[in-house]
Order: sequence, then structure tokens, then C-alpha cells
Amino acid sequence: MDIKHVKTFCAVVKHGGFSKAAEALSYAQSTVTMHIQSLEHDLDLRLFDRLGKKTILTEPGKRFHQYAIELLAIYEKAKEISKEKHEVTGSLNITANESVAVYLLPRILKKFKEQHPKVNIVIEASSGINELQRLREGETDVVFRIGEKQTFEELTTIPLRLEKFGWIMPAGYKDGDGLLQQYPFIYTEPECSYRKLVHQVLLENGTTPERTLESSSIEVIKQSVIANLGVAILPHMVTREAEAKGDLVYREIQMPTEIYSQAYYHKNRWLSPVMKAFIDLLSKEFDATEMSGELS
Repeated sequence: MDIKHVKTFCAVVKHGGFSKAAEALSYAQSTVTMHIQSLEHDLDLRLFDRLGKKTILTEPGKRFHQYAIELLAIYEKAKEISKEKHEVTGSLNITANESVAVYLLPRILKKFKEQHPKVNIVIEASSGINELQRLREGETDVVFRIGEKQTFEELTTIPLRLEKFGWIMPAGYKDGDGLLQQYPFIYTEPECSYRKLVHQVLLENGTTPERTLESSSIEVIKQSVIANLGVAILPHMVTREAEAKGDLVYREIQMPTEIYSQAYYHKNRWLSPVMKAFIDLLSKEFDATEMSGELS
């Protein structure tokens, strides 16, 4: 079995067809067809059904896809093995929500790069959609998100720290009644991991907002509050600097459940030297204990 053929197979699945896969891989379509035929011959399986212009995975094809993802992940990590025994080199792909990517990760990555300067790091900002699925499918190495403490059967969870939340209000706001009568409430996007908890806080306090705004960007929400466009409930780590400068007012609140910054990685995949070094750093920086198991 040729690893190139496995890559081509995964590209056809990802892009939904032979022609799109050929374009993504810079191959002729005939090359993609040849790769798939060769792979089917090697496996003695029919991987795709061709129904007109549609290319659909067969049931054996769906099963092989999971193994193909694993094969490619191991292959990519194997290429990272350094000839120099004591030096960590390779790549680290990180998916993180905006709050963690902007306000937590830079400090961690600064220390990591000081220790391992030859590691290439790619950070993808996540909107909260399919981030854990990308981890399951080997498209990223580690996911950072903020939310309720959770464990998953196939993932290892590292709770990093408990996050404080609070109201953020324009700098000129004075404590008093009628906050949501004075200002619109600015929501995070529906996919945000803690939006439901924020909405629960509003309902429990009998303060359902009549006027609302919404943004997928935490930074946009913060700047909108500073600009007197509304109020919001956000993690304190997002607002700490602006609060210290007097740009906004922060009032801590009790959330319905504890909310943590957490890191996740796939427990069934081979850990490269890069991943081992990064996980070790996380554990030391946050005195974190790894968790794994069924969804809690």
C-alpha cells in the first residue's frame, strides 16, 4: 500500500469527489483515479460508489477512512523524528477559541519556543464548530476551549484553570438598576461553548434582554462595550487589561457551573516528541491532571 494513495483517498473524502481532490492535490484527475484503483486492488475492497457525478463512500470505505486518518497521522509524525537525539523538531497544530488564542496561549507558546526553537507552530482560531471532530480526524494536534469540564472516551482532557466571568460595562456606567434598559446585551455566537450558561445567568436573574447584539469575535464584543454600544458577560482574562486601564467596568458573577480553560488531545494516537514536550509544559504551567473516559 502506497502512502500517496492513502493521501489521495483521504483527499477524495474531504473534498467530495475526484475532480476536486485532483485540484487540491495538483494532480491530473486520471492520477487520482489510478491511485484509488490501486488502493482498492491492494485492499481488495470497493471504496467508492460512483453515482453519476456523485462519489459516495461504501460501507467498507467508511471503515477504512478511520484507519487511513490514523495512517497519515502516524506517517506525518514519523517524519518529525530528528537525527539529533536531544533536539525536538517538527510541527504542532493547535486549534483554539479566540479567548484562549489571544489571552492564554501566547505566554505558553513563548516558553515553549524558548525551550524548543525549531518547532513550527500553526494556530487556527476556532468558532466552536467541529473543533473536537477535527481532533478526532487527525486534522489538528491539540484543541483548546473554554467550557464546562468534560471528558470524552477517545480524548484526553487537561483542565488548565478555572475561569472567572463577569459583567463588562462601559467606563461611565454607575452601579444601579436597569442595566439592560440602558444598554443592549451583546451575545457571543450560538456555537460559543459558554453562551448557554450566560443565557442561563440572565434568565435566573430575571434580566432577559429586550435589545441584543451578537458577534463571533470576543475582541469585537469587548471593543463594542468600550465604545458604549452595549454590555456583555465575558471571561475575566479577556477584560483584565482594559479594566486596569479604566476602559470598562468589570463586575464578577457566579456562573451556574464551573467553567474551565481546557486542552484536549487524542489518547489513541502516537505522541510525537513535539506533543510530549508541549503536554509536559502544560502540565507544569498549570499543575494540571489529565482526564479521560466517557462523556461526563
